[in-house]
Amino acid sequence: MRLADLVNSVGSNFREVANFICYPFQNLSRIATRHAQKEYENVELPWGKKTETRENSVEQSNIPVERRNSQADRMLNPYSPQKLLNEPNARISQVKVASSSLNEIANAVTIATADRLARKTSPSAKTLPILPTDIEIRGGRRGKYRVEKCLKHGEIVRLYQGIQVENNKPVLIKEYLLTDRDFNQKEAKERKEKFEKLANLNFKNGVGKDFRLISPWDAIAPSNEKRCYLIFEQPIHNSLTLREYLLKSGAMTPQQVRGVLDQVLQTLWFLHSHRLRAFDYEIEQGLPHGYLSLDSLLIASSSQPSALDQPQFFIYVADLALWEDLFKPPTANFSERSPKQDLIDLGYVSFYLLWGTTVDPDTAQPLNPKFEQHWPEIKDTRLNKFIHRLLGIDQPFKTAFEARKELLAPQSRELETPLDVTAETDSLEKENTQKSSSLFRLVLTIILLGFLAGLLVQIMLRWRQPSKVEGLVFNSSEPCCLAQIDRVPTETVTYITEADGIWSYILNTVSLVSYNKTFVEELTLREPRLKTYTLEISNENIIEEIRRKRADFALTTFIKDLPDDMEQVEVAYDGLVVFVAFSDNKRHQSVPNALNGKITLDQLREIYTTGSLSNWSPPEGISQNIKVYMPVDNPQAVKFFEELVFKGDPPQQFKKLAEKLIREAQQKIINQQPINENYILGEILKDFEQNQTVGFGFGLLSRVFNQCAVYPLALGKKEEEVEPLVQQLGNQVKPIEPTIDLCNDKGSYWPNVEAFKSGSYPLSYRLVVVYPKKDKTQAVAGKKFAELLKTDEGQRLLSEAGLVSLRTLPKRN
Repeated sequence: MRLADLVNSVGSNFREVANFICYPFQNLSRIATRHAQKEYENVELPWGKKTETRENSVEQSNIPVERRNSQADRMLNPYSPQKLLNEPNARISQVKVASSSLNEIANAVTIATADRLARKTSPSAKTLPILPTDIEIRGGRRGKYRVEKCLKHGEIVRLYQGIQVENNKPVLIKEYLLTDRDFNQKEAKERKEKFEKLANLNFKNGVGKDFRLISPWDAIAPSNEKRCYLIFEQPIHNSLTLREYLLKSGAMTPQQVRGVLDQVLQTLWFLHSHRLRAFDYEIEQGLPHGYLSLDSLLIASSSQPSALDQPQFFIYVADLALWEDLFKPPTANFSERSPKQDLIDLGYVSFYLLWGTTVDPDTAQPLNPKFEQHWPEIKDTRLNKFIHRLLGIDQPFKTAFEARKELLAPQSRELETPLDVTAETDSLEKENTQKSSSLFRLVLTIILLGFLAGLLVQIMLRWRQPSKVEGLVFNSSEPCCLAQIDRVPTETVTYITEADGIWSYILNTVSLVSYNKTFVEELTLREPRLKTYTLEISNENIIEEIRRKRADFALTTFIKDLPDDMEQVEVAYDGLVVFVAFSDNKRHQSVPNALNGKITLDQLREIYTTGSLSNWSPPEGISQNIKVYMPVDNPQAVKFFEELVFKGDPPQQFKKLAEKLIREAQQKIINQQPINENYILGEILKDFEQNQTVGFGFGLLSRVFNQCAVYPLALGKKEEEVEPLVQQLGNQVKPIEPTIDLCNDKGSYWPNVEAFKSGSYPLSYRLVVVYPKKDKTQAVAGKKFAELLKTDEGQRLLSEAGLVSLRTLPKRN
């Protein structure tokens, strides 16, 4: 007996004994019932009896053997809008092998037995009936749901079509059963507690899109039922699992397989590298998928042609092991869940896509990429080598990022040596190599000497001029660090900011600059002299609060008519940005491209008064009509929009539009989700990708920057539009363009500091520290706090929080 089997056996027996001791009467009743059922099933009548025959067919799978235990759950595809197909396993009707193939027969019998056990319905599953039509499921964060019909009925997983009761929104309901056979009461309770927290996982990392990762919209775990429910939003239009796609369309071309690999590797990079909150609210650095297969990858095809002749489909990733594993029995053996295994599984997927099937069409045997004779004949040798590395047959990739970088690398010009090279050719190549080696060494020596000379010149120049970093000149007269500011008051100090202002968001939002810490906490940690400083949020007039000495100073936006007894010091900038959807999925239908990446202030006023935009041509296949978005739950953003766009006097049409959007927002209050910038980012992208709707929205740059769901447009008078973001191109700094990859090029672009500083960006505004001139105690506290924020270290913190710094900061070493 294997050690794993012994441990599992002991664990199972221990649970049975503990369960019996805790619930003796219920267990005795269940044992008696099972015994009676067994006797009943063993009763045979003398007529109608059929002769049993031994099965000679073996069911095969498309994935490695160690991952078969999860097939019972993955047989369901909860995301396809059409009736889902049964898993197309190949069946071998008559297996004929020689005596040297005994090991293959043993493996086939083991696989067949495992599959038959997986299909066997447990007695407790029979006691949990299918949910009837029109029954309502309550308890979710987003309301209640009504079942319309059952789509799939599995042993422990069922799938229903349903709607959200409040707004008749179509949803898919995935039901998990916690059977008595597999879980005692304590284990079931623990599964439910973890299950309910799944919906709280932030797969979008605060802002931006989620890299085509299909995650639950809601999770419900009724306390009095042996069921749990995952709620999914309306599925991707016209989507199929890759298995269904292969049945319908056959094998993919190498170019199409590259398209699949590109998108899935991008999703895996997101999963493996982004920080996610775990069940205990601690951070996990990345997460493996765990169930990557032809069944967990969805393909949504696009009918639009591509000018670049690129594969026009989009791959979505579903069925993460994170929640699927919760309903595996405690005694179940789990295969490895790791980023490394995800890459191997993706290698199997791509191998099957090249074939168009999982079994050899001639022999009906499972295809195995570890056997070179099983590989299809393709001319793309680079793709062949790439998949070999994914599978670990050749040197494996360390990360999904490394793999995707290799996949997208330019084509190599290396000539592959034919297999029938003659000895004369080898000799000639060797002679040519020897002749060129001397010239190569000479050229290399010259280059090296030139490099050393250039390096020496650069070092000498650095002694005489300000330092340059990638084309940017940094000549700051401010101290570099918080610790360099002297005479910071250490007595008790109180400072305030407005309740609905941007400072309140910046100072109190957790994890903007440091995980699980607010800006105030991080600043205090770096500068211990601020431990006696207390921040208060006020709904009163901040000037009057300072005058009454209820606060020593305030953080607010620039005050145009500042009283004579007050002083204000600029410490950062912020502004509004106007944006449209930025979709990797529909890059050939790019709205930013159609607008040339810019919009005039007159056009912006037209959009937010008439709800339309004249004299423009939307991308092919996209509606001329537009949809307007407004962050109605961020009153400061709306207030700034009225002041900066309409000069403080918005027309009646704008007021009516705002009232309409507020009414619509109030109708969505039941979802308990504020209609702010984060909400708009997701909605504007989803409406574009799923409904081909062009949307225009606006919001604060501090709450939009560093995302890739939308593209911020350049703004200004005609032919004088200014882009709020810039990027590094060689040794020059230029405005971003619609061709930029906002998702993969993060870090290569940043706010246009000079445009905000000079005011040439029309929707910018200043953030200040306000303190009284006369009162020395209050004045010193406010002045020193401003000095702290103006240091390089303070400016970097403000920049990381989303604000625009007073000056361009040098990159960290």
